[in-house]
Amino acid sequence: MPVDVAALIAHAEVLSADARALAACADRLRAVEAGLEAEGVAPPWLRSSVTAHLAACVTAAADLETAARDLRAYANQAARAPGARP
Repeated sequence: MPVDVAALIAHAEVLSADARALAACADRLRAVEAGLEAEGVAPPWLRSSVTAHLAACVTAAADLETAARDLRAYANQAARAPGARP
């Protein structure tokens, strides 16, 4: 069955967009984290929760960008295969 290269590239773009959204979320959480530290009045559990969510966003953004890069590489390889659909 021929690979639909355009669909693969479109999926990679969605993954990249999701990675950018998560990176932006991480930036907002960094600002929240800094504000909580500056104020010094937030309970420790709240700071821990924000830090955990920040780490999850950073990890997920990196994972999605890796998946997008790998999918693009696969699409490029598939485009050169016999019977590929552009």
